[in-house]
Amino acid sequence: MSNLLQRTITGILGAAFMLFAIWFNYISFIAIFFLVNIFSLYEYYQLLKKSNIGANASVGTIGGIAIFILFVLHEQYLPISTGILLAATCLLFMVLLLVELFSINEQPLSRVAYTIFGILYISLPLSLFTKIPLDYHGFNIQDNFPIYRFEIIYAILFLIWANDIGAYFAGKYFGKHKLFERISPKKTWEGSAGGLLTAILFTYLLYTYIGIFSIPVWIGLCIVTVIAGSLGDLVESMIKRTLNVKDSGTLLPGHGGFLDRFDALIFAIPFIYLYLNLAN
Repeated sequence: MSNLLQRTITGILGAAFMLFAIWFNYISFIAIFFLVNIFSLYEYYQLLKKSNIGANASVGTIGGIAIFILFVLHEQYLPISTGILLAATCLLFMVLLLVELFSINEQPLSRVAYTIFGILYISLPLSLFTKIPLDYHGFNIQDNFPIYRFEIIYAILFLIWANDIGAYFAGKYFGKHKLFERISPKKTWEGSAGGLLTAILFTYLLYTYIGIFSIPVWIGLCIVTVIAGSLGDLVESMIKRTLNVKDSGTLLPGHGGFLDRFDALIFAIPFIYLYLNLAN
């Protein structure tokens, strides 16, 4: 089977499964990105291991899972305050320091730094993502639970995909000027412009068929998502170049790993969350 066919089949099946889970209900949405969190953490710590970089993968993975669960429970199922979330994050850092204190590993601070980086880079953004589709202005009267707006998650994913597709074809046929050759030699300014233009055109469809926001808010969301997502792709390329690897993993045939597929989204989430809260 050719790489292109593998890539196409994996992409279609993966996107269909994800979109169904996001549409079905809030719990299935949580479940799908809980898995993304776990597999992405696994890939990250495996990359460090292959590059002979010390990190505490067990504590990092458990910590990343715990933070994700705490964010989901926050203000929805249990009365967990923002202060408790911050305290839990600090506690995790202290636990890592204590683990290294009683270990015999060399360079303990480096191990702590690489371990914490995985949580900050992967788990915290994905945890924050669980709050984006919740509409606290319209509560479900029956159970006093915020309304789940799956359309917002659809919109974010569609904008990222539209940017990827537009950038690919614009770069392939018109790309001449390198965007960031030191990190990603194939990316061009023409491709980036084509991706942004495609996403902006797609934004009109989102406004027409989804609504929710005014057109200026939609345009702003598009620009924030595309720029932050494109930078996220470059950041992951930087990480892979630093570790001297081509793909983050092999879990997705034809696509590499989970970090390869979700790098743009993960990096863009904090920017999107902040923008939507300021815009509303």
